[in-house]
Parts: sequence; structure tokens; C-alpha cells
Amino acid sequence: MPATQSPFVAMIAHWRNPSLRSAFAVGFCILFAFIGTFTFVNFVLVRAPLSLGRMDLGFVYFVFAPSVVTTLFAGKAVARFGTRPAIWGALAVAALGLPLMLSSHLPYVLAGMVLVGVGTFFAQASATGFVGHAAHENRGVASGTYLACYFFGGMVGSAVLGQLFDRFGWTACVAGIGAALVAAGVLTAELRLPSHAGETPMVPAERRD
Repeated sequence: MPATQSPFVAMIAHWRNPSLRSAFAVGFCILFAFIGTFTFVNFVLVRAPLSLGRMDLGFVYFVFAPSVVTTLFAGKAVARFGTRPAIWGALAVAALGLPLMLSSHLPYVLAGMVLVGVGTFFAQASATGFVGHAAHENRGVASGTYLACYFFGGMVGSAVLGQLFDRFGWTACVAGIGAALVAAGVLTAELRLPSHAGETPMVPAERRD
């Protein structure tokens, strides 16, 4: 591509790439699920039977600590197993946390929050790395487009899942979160790196998927 190409034209070119287009959608689904979980679970935590106070609610968010640690290993997981298995595994971990958050016992709810946090953080790191490798030109534009889709997913998630929560309750909200994770898993099947990406040290040639 010529050096004078505008960012808009570069963005359109990225959208025409099926793998990048799927990656953008995966990012959308990830923050959709994350926002849906950690926005509306607060209302569950403060009402009966859990009935946490404000101070206790603040301490609950130490559940993010494991996510910070495990995300550091996302690059190694992608290099060893491939992008798609790494994301699928992360999404599965997040999905395992959803039924736990329907419990009336705080330890189970916290465990579910940990699993969702770990899974979505890990999937996000893996998908971000994929975008950087799949875009052989104008990578900054590709990363920016991914982030725009990611944050837009959070906005849509807060609106859609908020309606589910208000109208049908927490169980319906959790079902919506699960649907987003399933959609991300389906889209992940389309993530395929071009042949030149095997030259990068992060993703060996035998792991270009």
C-alpha cells in the first residue's frame, strides 16, 4: 500500500480481511460479556441473600488480581497452542464462571467472577496479539479499529444486558453474557494468520492458526 494512504482507506482494507473482521467482532463480544458481568453483578451482590455493604463490595474487586497474572502468559499460550485454541480455552474458562454467579453463596459467586475475569482478560490479550500479526500493513490502524470495536461492544453490552437485567432478572442477563461468549467462540474459528506471520517469533509457522 502507498505511504500516502489515508487511515480511513486502510481501515476499509482491514474490514475486507475476513480474519481481521472476525477479530474485531471477537473483541466486541469480549467486552460485551465483561461489561455485562461486572456491571450488573454489583446489583446482585448488594441485595439479599448476599447483602454486601459498600466496603465489602470494594474488596470484592480483588477478583481481578488473578486476571492480571494469567494474562501475562497469553503470548506463551498462543505460541504453543495457536491463537484459536488459546482464545477458545479462555472463553471456556469464562463460561464456566457463569453458572457459579447464579449461586446464592458468596464464595461461588466470587469464584465465578474470577473465572470470567481470567477468561475475558486472556481472550482479549490473545485477540489483540492476533490483530497485530494478521495486519501485515497499517497495523496501528488495525489495532485502533479493534479497540474501537472492543469498546463499542462494552457500550452495547451495557445497554442490551441492562435491559435484560431490568426486565427479566440476573439469570437472563447471565444467559446474554453466555450468548456473547458463544458468539466469540464461533467467530474465533475464522481467525487465520497469513503465511508471512509465521516469520514472527511469537507465533511459529506451525502455529499460524
